[in-house]
Amino acid sequence: MKKRIIALLSILCLMTGCFSACGKTENTDTTPTAEPTATVAPLVNSEPTPPPRGDGPTTPAATETPAPTAEPVATETPVPTSTTIPEPTKAAEVSGPTDLVYDFNDLTYNTSYGTTYAVQDDGSISLQFENLYQEIKLNLPQALDMNYCTGVTVKMQSEAGNLAVKLYDEGFAEVFVRYDGMTNGIADHELSPALTSKVAGIGLMACSELEDYSNFKATVYSVTFHMKAGYDSGLPAPEPTPFPVDPDDDGIWENQTDISWIDTTKPMIAFTFDDGPVGTADTAYSIRIQNALSAAGQHATFFYWGNHINSINAEEIKRAHELGFEIGNHTYSHSNLTELSAEKIWENVSKCAEKLTEITGLEEFLVRPPYLAVNATVKATVPEPLINCSIDSKDWAGATCDDIINTITSQKKDGAIVLMHETYSSTADAMEKLIPQLVEEGWQIVSVSELFKAKGLELLNGTVYNSAK
Repeated sequence: MKKRIIALLSILCLMTGCFSACGKTENTDTTPTAEPTATVAPLVNSEPTPPPRGDGPTTPAATETPAPTAEPVATETPVPTSTTIPEPTKAAEVSGPTDLVYDFNDLTYNTSYGTTYAVQDDGSISLQFENLYQEIKLNLPQALDMNYCTGVTVKMQSEAGNLAVKLYDEGFAEVFVRYDGMTNGIADHELSPALTSKVAGIGLMACSELEDYSNFKATVYSVTFHMKAGYDSGLPAPEPTPFPVDPDDDGIWENQTDISWIDTTKPMIAFTFDDGPVGTADTAYSIRIQNALSAAGQHATFFYWGNHINSINAEEIKRAHELGFEIGNHTYSHSNLTELSAEKIWENVSKCAEKLTEITGLEEFLVRPPYLAVNATVKATVPEPLINCSIDSKDWAGATCDDIINTITSQKKDGAIVLMHETYSSTADAMEKLIPQLVEEGWQIVSVSELFKAKGLELLNGTVYNSAK
């Protein structure tokens, strides 16, 4: 029986071969071939190609037909090896509706005029204006895309007159204002800005015509931005990479400045000058400022811009150091640090510090952040105190010699820090007139480190200071 079955199978195989030969004449090669491996053409003008996800399913290699035997040996067809394709990484879900609540420990000073202010222990800011349209401007910790903002709430108290609230874009151009901020006790002032720009700062301005502005005292407790879903990627903020620090460091900046020449019973004010070095010619604005200070026996802090330093103007820095002025770090590239990664912040500050060390032999320098811009990453990354100001001379905005003198004399307070630049003739002109005038009035003009030491105040690393109070 078995032989019959084998014989029958043999006949059927022969018949099949005959039919195949008659019906197909173009290809006589009966050797089995592996199916071609599919390839995917690269995408053009698309998002960046993700990393390869691993090999695709494989086709087993062709095997030779075994030689015929008296009795065919049954073989199992190989099962294709399956390769599991990893699941594509899912995009992080965007954030849901969120309230971003900022008090005035979160905001940093930008500029002001005719405004006396103080940040209280509870994070509120108390305001005293001198006249109509006087204002203080502050930076938000981050620029916010207002496409995702449904409203802004300002918690405040302003019973004597209207307090206007303004919003500013990244270039600090006004993009929104509401003037009618007058309250009965502490109340929420609701804003509904319909903006598509980003907002990077706020302004608080007096908007009532009062005969006696000494009664205009306002307090603002917080500013809340109500953000709808999708305002950011939902990804956690990257952990900033801090500077390498001594494990025994207690976070207090070592202030070794000599204050033996200072009378701590008299008022003092710190003058600071940014954006040097300029040069050592007698007519250079920097040298005129140095000479005015030296002639009056006063000091100041000069914050130098690293990539402006060369073998020639480095002599200006040496001269300033020899005259007893404080040398400060204004970063290497003068970039807005809040727009940089922690690594780039570190590079900007350390590279400038290395240049200053080569010139002066000093190893630690106070840091003036460009544009006075600071956020949490900057604070966590920079290992020295960050020096902003309480008085902005506005020399950078075209203030004249008289403007600068009027701004400083009208806003001066014991412990104030004044922002100026050594790159303007108006500033040099003003210093030649103002320094002798202040000294005659009993004021002492000092460096920032001298100011804090004379006041008995410690400077903490990674902390922002606008004044010594």
